[in-house]
Amino acid sequence: MNDRRLYTADALPADLTNHHHHLRAASEEEAERRMSERYPEAVAVLVRLERSWRQVSSGSGPVS
Repeated sequence: MNDRRLYTADALPADLTNHHHHLRAASEEEAERRMSERYPEAVAVLVRLERSWRQVSSGSGPVS
């Protein structure tokens, strides 16, 4: 069974550009680690679970 979920992540470097991605990961920590590896110059990495109709219809948990 696939336990990976869809996350939205932003890497923010000091020059205030934004690198926005949608990625599948097993946890927020994994998504953050992958973004930090991809953008080592980032001063902040923001990750959040993406609520999409696919995840809701697949029964991945309650919708809040």
